[in-house]
Amino acid sequence: MVILFWPFMLVSIVLSFAALSKKKPLLLVISFFLIIPFSLYLAATPLFSWWGFILPFFYLGSALSLRKNMMWLSVLLIVPVILMVGWLGYVVITQ
Repeated sequence: MVILFWPFMLVSIVLSFAALSKKKPLLLVISFFLIIPFSLYLAATPLFSWWGFILPFFYLGSALSLRKNMMWLSVLLIVPVILMVGWLGYVVITQ
């Protein structure tokens, strides 16, 4: 799980930034699949169980809004994913 967990999260965020800069919704769909191990990890914890189920769908919503040329909504939908990954990274590093 460790092999898939952190690299997939980081590649997912990098691909989401690339998708926004190049306006390619397909990269956000790929990010959706890459964030699934992280979302399954969150779904296994009682505190974030519902976040684990809805977090990947922010990427799909962002891809849909990017396809409809609503850049502001696409950026807004990616922010919770970045905040959750950043928070978890902070918690792991400060332990």
